[in-house]
Amino acid sequence: MKMIIAFTVLIFAVINVFSQEVKVKDKATLSDGFYISPTQLIFPENILTYEHFINNKYSISYSLGYKIPVGKGTEFESFSSGKFAAYEYQQMFNQFSNAVYFSIAPSYFLDENRRYFIQCEVFNRFYWFDKKQLSFDNVEDAHRFNSIRSEKTNVTGFKLLIGKNNRVSVSKSLFLSTKIYGGIGLRYKNYHYENVNNHVIDPNDNTETIIPYGEENGSMITPSFHLGLKIGLAKKKT
Repeated sequence: MKMIIAFTVLIFAVINVFSQEVKVKDKATLSDGFYISPTQLIFPENILTYEHFINNKYSISYSLGYKIPVGKGTEFESFSSGKFAAYEYQQMFNQFSNAVYFSIAPSYFLDENRRYFIQCEVFNRFYWFDKKQLSFDNVEDAHRFNSIRSEKTNVTGFKLLIGKNNRVSVSKSLFLSTKIYGGIGLRYKNYHYENVNNHVIDPNDNTETIIPYGEENGSMITPSFHLGLKIGLAKKKT
């Protein structure tokens, strides 16, 4: 947890630095480019984005990502507390899960220099892990378990973002480009969980019961809030 907080502070310090106005003598504007998302490494998830410009005002970005399972041991600890400690809010913070990500995002640029933009991103992220001995013991959540656990969760949603491009010339044909963005979104999530040999403890008398097999299925719609940074190399358009 401390590492996540420290890394978050570092990322937003970088965002603050790159958000300052950069004086660029080069009169060229941004064109097609490849980007990575360092803010997603907190989870850790690697995302690569390719942005293609259709004309002077519009571009389309395509992103692919993979979340790496780095969890150790057999216990998953809740990231938050209260209502947001519910297990269904924890997928991105679950260090035991894999995930694949895809998105497509058209952007509209508000100025000729392609600095300010509005973007609508449609995405899908699929989480899973199979037959892991894992426990989750948050007393505020209904999905407590200590079992051989398998999960599949599919999340589809959209984001409405506003952002700013900053650029620094690194060669005659390339810019070092940073994109700082923020906005809101909506997600539809459906999940399927399986528990094998689930050890359930009765809080009244502390007795333990073993349930040989159980399934959980459900879906939910939740709002989301976004703030992030992308860094990459983009071509110059003269």
